[in-house]
Amino acid sequence: MIKNWKSLFVKQEEQTPGTNSVDSPSFPISDQTSLSGAASLKVEDVTITPDVKEVMEIYEKGLDSINMPGYDFFEFYRAVSVAGHNNEQAYNMAYQMARTMDTTVSVQKLVNDAEFYISKINEVHSQYVTQGQQKLNQLKERKSSEKNELGKSLDQATMRVAQLRTELQQLETEIKSKRESLAQIDSKYLPQEQVIRDKMDANDIARNNSTSKLTLVRDHIQKFIKNI
Repeated sequence: MIKNWKSLFVKQEEQTPGTNSVDSPSFPISDQTSLSGAASLKVEDVTITPDVKEVMEIYEKGLDSINMPGYDFFEFYRAVSVAGHNNEQAYNMAYQMARTMDTTVSVQKLVNDAEFYISKINEVHSQYVTQGQQKLNQLKERKSSEKNELGKSLDQATMRVAQLRTELQQLETEIKSKRESLAQIDSKYLPQEQVIRDKMDANDIARNNSTSKLTLVRDHIQKFIKNI
């Protein structure tokens, strides 16, 4: 019976009230355990980054999980992997050993089984691609939304700054105008003040003149007229 490949590449999402639990692809899944009893997958001329190593190990465990009963391509694959995938002698020896273990093994059967495993790898790869693209789209939407929000906020702030600058210029113009007006107040009221001062001076002169004449007459009355 084929083991559950999906369980290695899919994780259970948290179940919410009123909903059934649904399997959804997990991207990526951390699994640092190497394929037990099998040679690691080899990729030539490829830089094995931590991400690549992680996913390669998941693929290896996935292959192991769907290993069909008896001797099939997967056992043959592990056998030739030890000596190297390009070693012709290793292929012949592995095939002879396979035939010894299971007389039903044939080149065509191995090729057919290989197609099965390859198809499963491609299925999982497609799931990764779909899930990865979904996550990229989600991030793209979030990024776009955040950009829009920040852009609006920036525009509003820019407009406010422009308004404040306009108000500041208006206030500076008003301050300049008021300073000029303040400086002109003395000269503005000087003529009126001068008129009033001149009239007050004239009032003093008129009073002095009147009182002088009155005082003179009074004094003369006392001097020139005898008491009767």
